[in-house]
Amino acid sequence: MYWSSSSRGVAATPSPVTTTFVQGGPALGTRLGPGAGTFVQGGPPSATGFGPVAGTFVQGGPPAATSTHVVQSGDAGGMGCMAACFEPAGSYDTEDWQYVGSNRGAYEKVESLEFVGQGRGSIDKVVITNRDWRYRQLLIPFSCLMLTIIGLLLFLIIRNQRTVVWSDEGDVTVTSVPFDCDAGLSNWLRGWSEAKKSFCCRTQQKGCPVELKECVLWGDPHIKTFDTSRLVFYSTGDFWLVKAPRISIQGRFQATDWTKKNDKTDYSSMTSIIVGGAFLGQHKIEVQSMLGKIMCDGVEVLTAFGSSQCGGATITYNDVGALVDQAMAFLPHKVVHIALPNEVSMQVNRWPNFINAAIKMSKRPGQDGICGNYNGDANDDMGKDLHQRFGQGVNKDELLFGAPIPLLIPKALPSDKRCPPDRKQRAEAICHAEETAAGWSFAECMGDVCDAHTAGQPSIQAQEMREQMGQ
Repeated sequence: MYWSSSSRGVAATPSPVTTTFVQGGPALGTRLGPGAGTFVQGGPPSATGFGPVAGTFVQGGPPAATSTHVVQSGDAGGMGCMAACFEPAGSYDTEDWQYVGSNRGAYEKVESLEFVGQGRGSIDKVVITNRDWRYRQLLIPFSCLMLTIIGLLLFLIIRNQRTVVWSDEGDVTVTSVPFDCDAGLSNWLRGWSEAKKSFCCRTQQKGCPVELKECVLWGDPHIKTFDTSRLVFYSTGDFWLVKAPRISIQGRFQATDWTKKNDKTDYSSMTSIIVGGAFLGQHKIEVQSMLGKIMCDGVEVLTAFGSSQCGGATITYNDVGALVDQAMAFLPHKVVHIALPNEVSMQVNRWPNFINAAIKMSKRPGQDGICGNYNGDANDDMGKDLHQRFGQGVNKDELLFGAPIPLLIPKALPSDKRCPPDRKQRAEAICHAEETAAGWSFAECMGDVCDAHTAGQPSIQAQEMREQMGQ
């Protein structure tokens, strides 16, 4: 827009955001503000510029024609943050009315506005320039990039949301994945879903399929180790069945009245088994023969069939389950099932004066005991080896039982039922040639060579008990 005056006028051509006012009179001006507008007026009266854009005021000479042009918003340089994100997208003008002083406008307000002549009215037109804004072209891809980054961060935050849970052993654990592979780890084999086992095995090598093997003890007592070697253990005392850093299982072997009276030997049978250690939270579970009790931390539980908890273990007492020694099937079945943490389980058959037991578990680092070292090699778990390593019993400071019993090494030789004459001569020759191992008796060597259990047959004790009862 452009205006000129009738007396010594000053003219200017505005930019898209420039307001120019020109009026006759001697030029005298001052620059106001950072804007680009220009205001020129003739004659002595003082004047002021209008609108948010600062302009130049010039006065001198008599009044001449007057007009006002207001720019609604300045250029990008004066808009700060808005100008950083937006750019001009064109403009449009609207008209409004503004009071400019008596006898200075071209209109006068009556019932309706009407033109009264330049310099005779008190109201004049104001031209307002309105600007549209649009996103700067570079801002659109930048905004998309920022939104993508924010979305990714939100995804990672949600994915890593931490939830407090409790493990079976009472430890506070946190998880940041669909499955918490520490929660319930002590009972993963029986307590986890197949989906959780698969996930935790794949991502954290926990809950992976493991090979579970059994060590079985029966009769007086015969033992088949985890690595399937076979031996007899006739000694009396408290012995390590399984000794591992966190798992402790011990057995108490005692000569019974039956072996003394009927077998005429000093051979023992297992009369009690006890399990404890860090994996059980230092709790202890003991199962004795029918002459004794089932106990948790020394307190009797399950005086009849039923179920009970002890630490992280579940004890179930019933008449269900395969027998360790099938030769004892003629007696009423009294079976204790113990589901322990860390994929360990035990089954104990309670008989009138002794017990049979099966221990099922996976291999543990540093494991040993008269159930063997579980290294896959049966040759280093023979009778001589295990008696040499554990035939001296459990040290008093490691004992799980309340009080120790004396260690007794058997002296009686096997009966003809245990070792028929045709085998006995050969067994004696072998055992005399063997070096005497600490804790390994000649009788136990004879038993390892010729006892029927080495061929997987029922125990002599069970057979003799059945014969005595006429069954």
